[in-house]
Amino acid sequence: MIYLILFLIIFMAFASLRLPVAFSMGLASVSVLFYANQPLTSAPAALFSGINSFTFMAIPAFIFAGDLMGASGISKAIMDLSLSIFGRFRGSVGATTVVTSLLFGTLTGSSLATVSAIGGMMLPEMEKHGYDKRYSAALNASCGFLGILVPPSIPGIIYAMMSGESLLKVWLCTLTPGILIGIAYMVINFVKYGWKEKKTPEPFRIGEYFVGIARTLKSSILALLMPVIIFFGIYGGIFTPTEAGGVADFYGLIAGWVLVPLLYRRRPNQKLWTLAKGSMVSGASIACILAFAAIASRMVTFTRIPEFLTDAILSVTNSKIIFLLLVNLILLIAGMFMETNTAILLLGPILIPVAKAYGIDTIHFASIVLLNMEIGMITPPMAGNLFVGCRIAGLSIDQVLKDLFPFFFSAVGILLLITYVPQIVLFMPGLLD
Repeated sequence: MIYLILFLIIFMAFASLRLPVAFSMGLASVSVLFYANQPLTSAPAALFSGINSFTFMAIPAFIFAGDLMGASGISKAIMDLSLSIFGRFRGSVGATTVVTSLLFGTLTGSSLATVSAIGGMMLPEMEKHGYDKRYSAALNASCGFLGILVPPSIPGIIYAMMSGESLLKVWLCTLTPGILIGIAYMVINFVKYGWKEKKTPEPFRIGEYFVGIARTLKSSILALLMPVIIFFGIYGGIFTPTEAGGVADFYGLIAGWVLVPLLYRRRPNQKLWTLAKGSMVSGASIACILAFAAIASRMVTFTRIPEFLTDAILSVTNSKIIFLLLVNLILLIAGMFMETNTAILLLGPILIPVAKAYGIDTIHFASIVLLNMEIGMITPPMAGNLFVGCRIAGLSIDQVLKDLFPFFFSAVGILLLITYVPQIVLFMPGLLD
């Protein structure tokens, strides 16, 4: 255990000096290897192996695809579609925020981008319908990670790479929790604000209702087609998940730079080269984290940290229930302070072997890890989604916390549900067997 404590101390020391997380992780890992008299020659090989993966190519590809679709202005089309479906019901504006965030997140693969894009559109709309500004900011921030739980997701790719599990199964294991949290958010929204909204005075006419949906569906079809193409292509065996990234890029270029200007007379809000540079920077930052995390993984293996940790926990309890509770606490705290991808790469090699020792399915464990990390995005002090949501609303975090609590506790409740009822998350991946 001395090696794990030493690693954490050195890592936190470098991180507190504002050294990038990837380099802090690499330097801490090399320091521990040196202290443990392990060969430092393994570090360069680990750096290369960390990014020498066919699966890794999917990450920059999906980042670029999400940026392409975001720049084409599809977020408003998705919002209009959601409004046409829920607009007649009480609590419709809040429900639209939830559904739009979920759909938009599947395209961008970024919690922060979802909070920023959807918040910019929906916060004025919610204020117009009488929603409190603090509540609106809390709902927007909480909805940011929903799309990450619905495939394709970049954290899911990273977990699959790190654990060696099937990417399709990892993607599918968070689908049900994402939908359940979305439903819980809409229920909370109805209880808080829905019943206060006035009913639409016009009588309901089923023909007009579906005509309105069809009209907005027509304008959003380009956005909705991308995940459909990806899913049918992957699950139909036409291309691999990595190749799906390239297909998504090609579709994003055609849809955003050819079809949208041609059909809707709307040009992208960024130049292609500017967009590509931003995507390359995002992809490179993840590549750095993956490379240096590989050194950390090598250090963990050489120093046998998982074995010592397994023995330590088993000496305290042999109960799977208690272990899972401890894991949730560890991951929730880690998510409060660490970026999602970094936390997965850092803690995964340590905790997965321990989970296996307790007989926990690795795909089930994936859903626990990924959901914990995303809940961390709305949990201070390092809550990325909360910071962005408050900045858009022009509020401070302490002003939003009270309204955030119902969404936070509902997400934690579903986390505990999937922790102790694994069939909820294993059903969808099981369909692939």
